[in-house]
Amino acid sequence: MKTIFAVAALATVSLAGTAQAAPTTAEADAGAKIIAPLQIDNSAPLYFGTIAPSLTQSDTVFVSPSGDKKCGAALTCLTSDHTAAAFEVKGEADAVYTISLPGGIEITNEKGDGMKVFNFTGSQDAGRLAKGEDRFTVGGMLDVGVRQAAGKYTGRFVVAVEYQ
Repeated sequence: MKTIFAVAALATVSLAGTAQAAPTTAEADAGAKIIAPLQIDNSAPLYFGTIAPSLTQSDTVFVSPSGDKKCGAALTCLTSDHTAAAFEVKGEADAVYTISLPGGIEITNEKGDGMKVFNFTGSQDAGRLAKGEDRFTVGGMLDVGVRQAAGKYTGRFVVAVEYQ
C-alpha cells in the first residue's frame, strides 16, 4: 500500500511541476502624427547691382543679409538696386527648422564668362514657424575679376530647410 501512495504522490508532484499559469495580456494604442511638409519659396533674388570692374585689380562686392552693400575699393558700384535674397518658409506651426546655404556658385553672362559668388550668409541659421510661417534673407560676396567681361550675369543657388 505504501508503494501505491508513493506512486500517486510522485504523479501528483510531476503534474504540479508541469502546470503553467495562464498568460496575462494587455493592449496598447499605436499612432502617429504627420506634420505638414516644409515649403520654401524665394521672393527676391540676391543681386549685386551694376558694377564697373577695375583695369588693374580684382575685388569683391558684398551684399549682407540685411541688404547693405559694400563695394571693394578697386570697383565702382554704379547703382543702389542691390538686394539680399529673401525666402519664405511654411510648415507646422511652432516647429523649429535649420537652414543650409551653399558654399559657392558661378554666375555667367550670355557669352559664358563667369564670376564666383561665395561666402553666403543668412540672417539666421535656424528659425521657428510661428503660426506656420517664417522669413529669412541671404547675402553673399561676388568676386569681380580684372577687366571682367561686360554682360548680365545670372546663376542659381539652392537653400535647404529641414525640421529639427
